[in-house]
Amino acid sequence: MSIDPTTIFAVAAAVILIGFVADIFFKRTGVPSVLFLILLGVMIGPVLGLISQSLILPALSTIAELTLIMVLFYGGMDIKIKTLLQIGNRILVQVMIYVFTSAALIAIFANYILGWGWIQSLIFGAILGGELTPAVIVPVSRGLRLPEQTIAFLTLESALTVIFTVILFVTFIGLYQTGTLSLLSVASSLISSFSIGIVIGLGLALLWLFTLNYVKKYKYTYVLTVGLVLLTYVLTTVVGGSGLLSVLVFGVILGNNAFVGDLIKKSIDLDWLENRLADFQDEISFLLETIFFVFLGLIFSIALNSVVFGILAGGAITLILVSTRALATTTSTFRSALSNDKKIITLICALGVTPATLAILSIGYGIPHANSYVQLVTYVIIFTNIVTTLGAYLFARSRGTKLGSLNPIIKVKVSKVS
Repeated sequence: MSIDPTTIFAVAAAVILIGFVADIFFKRTGVPSVLFLILLGVMIGPVLGLISQSLILPALSTIAELTLIMVLFYGGMDIKIKTLLQIGNRILVQVMIYVFTSAALIAIFANYILGWGWIQSLIFGAILGGELTPAVIVPVSRGLRLPEQTIAFLTLESALTVIFTVILFVTFIGLYQTGTLSLLSVASSLISSFSIGIVIGLGLALLWLFTLNYVKKYKYTYVLTVGLVLLTYVLTTVVGGSGLLSVLVFGVILGNNAFVGDLIKKSIDLDWLENRLADFQDEISFLLETIFFVFLGLIFSIALNSVVFGILAGGAITLILVSTRALATTTSTFRSALSNDKKIITLICALGVTPATLAILSIGYGIPHANSYVQLVTYVIIFTNIVTTLGAYLFARSRGTKLGSLNPIIKVKVSKVS
């Protein structure tokens, strides 16, 4: 089955236009654009049948991989080492409790309630275990005019949960691919993969960091940087390393160029590059995520039994995530100024592109129940975004205010947290 080019162009125009309008609506009201994009995909695909799912899946896996590479790279650039040293202890407590506990509970739910095998359940738990999407978390926290330290806490948490989620996913995928429960064998394989990823990512990032001082006067340096990020991923994957981890390391090094310069007693100032990359990233992220979530809607099942299953199971998983998040937040903010905002920190729990990407990638890995992963992840994304929206609305209302203009800028000032 082929699609008429006119239909493709019409759908593309509609996707971009609605994505743009939905983004403006989000920034004015706090209602995440992801909800509209998924709904658009459902209307184009399952409801109207304009595009067949069979034509989407091959392209979707590639888009998913590219989206995850960009998310990790820019997420790495947003992790400022000095900031992490200031409030990192509480953030790490939050992330470790939230990610590991929720992943474990979701895996138990999948095994005992859904009847899946332990390996498939662990992979599913890793996919949904505690991720937060910066695209929603950061602007909502700013729109609520939360204290800067709370915004910094949520911003860094969202970046770190993506990393922990991906590492857990890669770990259990490795466990599945080995065909054995030998933890020693899996650990050895993972250590090798991660070591190669770290070394190549670190080496290429440092090499590019020093090269930039000599080529920064040339045009399109930021585009070349993105090209080198993709090359880093390819080279690392080819030699058997973790390409995603190498991309993350590349981003961390570039994002902390001044810190690296201080360590080696060399002046390095790449603020100009970060500003250009931020602009470039905004455009690319908008296009990738818009297409991605619409495509997610295209493969969504609207069969009655699937909808009932999705609502019940997705609702139960969302309850697990919110409950676990409440435990993590209460523990990590104990006896600190952050405890004043623990309720809203708990309710800001929107999931986004990372779990959806990992669910789709699991189809490519041939994981049993992978199609169910995608369906359930979609429901949980919708439910957690609704919880975040309602939580933000109720929080603003309790203070007698309205959500301010949502600013997606991620750089924040940090005051020391006791």
